[in-house]
Amino acid sequence: MNFLSVENLTKSYGDRVLFQDLTFGINKGQKVAFIAKNGTGKSTFLRILAGLEGYDSGNVTFRKDIKIGYLHQTPEFNGNHTISETIFRAKSDEIQAIKEYEKAVLNPSDNEAMQKAFE
Repeated sequence: MNFLSVENLTKSYGDRVLFQDLTFGINKGQKVAFIAKNGTGKSTFLRILAGLEGYDSGNVTFRKDIKIGYLHQTPEFNGNHTISETIFRAKSDEIQAIKEYEKAVLNPSDNEAMQKAFE
C-alpha cells in the first residue's frame, strides 16, 4: 500500500496550469525529489500535500499514520522571540514533547515538569 497516493491532481491559477493529471505513489522506503525550474509549482505542490493549499481536481491520500510538515521558503519570524520560542510554537506532538523535556532539564527540581516530560 502507498504511504502517499496522488491521483489526477490538477492545479492552476487562472489560465496558468501548474500541473495537470499528476499521478504517482510513494511507498515505504522510497525517496523522492521534485526537480523543476523556478515558478513551475514545486512549492505549491508541497503546500497541497501539507494541506495548506487547495487544488482544482484529483485526489491526495495518505495512510492514516502519516504526517506531513511544511517549512516555508521564507518564513516570517517575530524578532522578539528566541529561536527556541519560535520552534516551540509549533503544534506537532513531537515538538511539544521536546518542549516538555527541555523544560524539565532546565528545572530538574520541578517534579511536575519532570513527570510531564516523561508522559
